[in-house]
Amino acid sequence: MLNESQEIRLFGLRHRTILLLLISLASVIMLMMAVTLPSVRDPGVYTGAMEEMLGRFHNSWIRLLILSVLLGVILTAVSLTVFSYFSTRQRLSRIRTTAKAILESLVGGVLTVDVEGRITIINRAASQILELPSQAPYPDLESLSRIHPRLALVIRHALSENQYVQDDDVSFMNSAGSQLILRTTVSAQLDETGSRVGLVVLVKDVSRIVAMERELRRKDRLATAGTLAAGVAHEIRNPLSAIELNLRLLRDDARAAGLASPDIDEYFDVLFAETQRLNRITSSFLQLSRPEALEKARLPLQRPARRVLRLLESEAQSKGISFEVSMPAEDLEVAGDETKLEQVCLNLLINSMQAMPDGGTIHVSASKASEDERCYVNLAIKDEGAGIPAEIMPRLFDPYFTTKPEGTGLGLAVADRIVTDHGGSIVAASDPGRGTTMTVRLPAAGPALDQEGGL
Repeated sequence: MLNESQEIRLFGLRHRTILLLLISLASVIMLMMAVTLPSVRDPGVYTGAMEEMLGRFHNSWIRLLILSVLLGVILTAVSLTVFSYFSTRQRLSRIRTTAKAILESLVGGVLTVDVEGRITIINRAASQILELPSQAPYPDLESLSRIHPRLALVIRHALSENQYVQDDDVSFMNSAGSQLILRTTVSAQLDETGSRVGLVVLVKDVSRIVAMERELRRKDRLATAGTLAAGVAHEIRNPLSAIELNLRLLRDDARAAGLASPDIDEYFDVLFAETQRLNRITSSFLQLSRPEALEKARLPLQRPARRVLRLLESEAQSKGISFEVSMPAEDLEVAGDETKLEQVCLNLLINSMQAMPDGGTIHVSASKASEDERCYVNLAIKDEGAGIPAEIMPRLFDPYFTTKPEGTGLGLAVADRIVTDHGGSIVAASDPGRGTTMTVRLPAAGPALDQEGGL
């Protein structure tokens, strides 16, 4: 949308120029007429002067007629020009009103910036998305950079280098604490001559679209991984059971033959431990490919979390790790499978402990939250480890992806699968060098559960 100076230049410049030319021409004609008049300095000779003037005009009546016609034409042209100018301004006002209505009705956010870097327009959608005022005075680029540094940087770059962006995704944390993905496009705003008069910035909140795309990709990966896992687990589990059985028979025969010794017992213990580890891995494979049916019941989310904390307390103390627990006294109830939720808490807490080899504190908290008229229960587990690099975050829940030398990459994938089956999600947030927070988000149990589950 054009600002006031652009409107005058685009719609009124031609009329203003014509008006000035006509006024100048009229002034010249009036000057020529004045030259033909005598200079009257003495009132006493007024009568003689008038007679002389009439005599001149009588002798040159053709010139007088021409000048009168020209003057009439000029006055008519001036009147038409003034009328046309103000009519144009009136039509322009209607155009502005229509354009503003169109801008305000757009779902996407629109900003316009002039060549000096001043924001001239912010429509309602942009105001809501970027949390900026929708009426003048608008913030300058310096103020914008404090709220949206990436957006301000892109605008400055476009103004100075004439380089524009299309579909540039930027993360933004709004005042409500929600992480938004903003897709930005910056293009040149041109006048009727093709000269750049500013920038047009389009901003759209694509958080839900990006989340859906990630979820679809994740489900595709899970489906592929599940098919592979099912085959691997089936082929490994049967011979593994046979190996474990024969190891037990061999140990019993060795003891019966008097061949038992501390070293031999240690060898058998290592073999049994490794077969059990392989059994756990194959169980994870099977759970990833064929998740078991959930046995849902109404339960406070604090209960499985506290049970796992007690289970890990001794191991944590031996590693110099302490738990700081902040859970409300009232029950934060969810509809879930308690055994499966314990497995989720166990996987997340073990990951947090492994991220802190030098000890520290793990903060565990539970709270309620509301979004889109739905109530959720959040369980947050925050460690003080090295954090997760940004390039790894998108792959965090991928099956078989791990940064640990002895990891299988199944712990977080299985935990995410369980939480997803509960209708929830796991949100990871990391500050490299300061730690990671894993938040399990589950729908709060509602009255419908009492009716459906018979509780």
